[in-house]
Amino acid sequence: MFRKIIPYPCDYKNTASVRRARRGGNILVIILCVIIALLLGAGAFFALTNDGQAWKALSDYAGQYVVNPCVPAQRDPSVEKQPAVSEQPQVSAETPAPVEPETAATPMPAIVPETDIDPYLAQPFDFKEFDGIPDVVEAVQPGVIGVLNYQRPKGSAGEPKLAGSGSGFVYTENGYIITNHHVVEGAEKLYVSLTNGKLVEAQLVGGDIQTDVAVLHIDETGLTALPIGDSSKARVGEFVLAIGDPISADELSGSVTFGIVSALSREINIEGFVNEYMQTDAAVNPGNSGGPLINMRGEVIGVTSAKYTSAGIDEMGQAISSEGIGFALPINNVMKIAESLIQNGSTVRPGIGITIVTYLEPTALIKTPGVYIYSVSEGGPAEAAGVMKGDRLISLDDKEMTQDEFVLAIRAKQVGDVVTLKVERNGETLELRVTVGDMNQIHK
Repeated sequence: MFRKIIPYPCDYKNTASVRRARRGGNILVIILCVIIALLLGAGAFFALTNDGQAWKALSDYAGQYVVNPCVPAQRDPSVEKQPAVSEQPQVSAETPAPVEPETAATPMPAIVPETDIDPYLAQPFDFKEFDGIPDVVEAVQPGVIGVLNYQRPKGSAGEPKLAGSGSGFVYTENGYIITNHHVVEGAEKLYVSLTNGKLVEAQLVGGDIQTDVAVLHIDETGLTALPIGDSSKARVGEFVLAIGDPISADELSGSVTFGIVSALSREINIEGFVNEYMQTDAAVNPGNSGGPLINMRGEVIGVTSAKYTSAGIDEMGQAISSEGIGFALPINNVMKIAESLIQNGSTVRPGIGITIVTYLEPTALIKTPGVYIYSVSEGGPAEAAGVMKGDRLISLDDKEMTQDEFVLAIRAKQVGDVVTLKVERNGETLELRVTVGDMNQIHK
């Protein structure tokens, strides 16, 4: 009967051994078919008689141990399935409520590691915190403005032309605006671009080159003034927004970037001026300077001012670009200067009109490591005293100093004080007497 179940690729002689092989193969096929039929029948019977509850129980049991690898292992409450309302037993006065047996399974307790870390950190992250970001942006964006710097090129007699642009934010409803000093430096005319598209001429109230803070004023009222936060309460890792006009004052105005506070107190030397900065990985580009750094409460906690553009030089001599390293002046420091500028129109910053740099090893340009004059301000006290770019600074008032010590020593002087610089130039040692001036006047 089952002789032809297994096909044969070719004919063999019908010997006794061939017949035995055929019978063995037929028997094996029959056994496999019987086993499969039994398994299918048993499964169907099991499912029908138990109404699928066994499979549900097995699924629930497995679901109890599904955990998030980023949080402590614990029972997933979502698998504690409750019966539907229609499945709840009907309780009446005649029918007492069923009593749960004492041996009923209890939920597995959460496994929480013993640690001093804030319990908040051990919980799954609530992504709903991001839901409020559009609201924060919508609230503060009307108070962020663009700043346009118009200058005449040296030697030109025509009308001032756009020389650069940056950002700023409204400090008071009656027109005071805070930005960076380097955004407005050298301007013959200044304009402010409001979020409604209106272009308004602005007046420079005052600027402080050392802290890179400037205040403008426009004849407008009813502006959206941004709330000022407390940068001393900022925390590394908290979310921040940088808003401004990167690259172009018109095409990309009001751009918003998102990041975290990467560090709180970085002492950075920018063009010879050492200031304290907050570090952030929110994208900052040329044109963002002067714009606000906003926390998640919509408060200004910093003024974006600078970024690292290069992380070094590779073996081929090419610059290695850096990513996500921007700096903002803490708002607490900014407000001290801004209030002084609003009240007095200026601040006095003792200086002699030079920038300096430290070389730790000999290079192609210098043979002796040390502190060197990197630049000399035109018309400043140092230039008047004969200080030249490339001079090696030996001492200030007969005291050898590091770069930072020299900066602090000059800051401690009063405008009008006379200091003695000892410098080396082409192998010759020179002593030069320099009268301390006001940096904000030197760089006008």
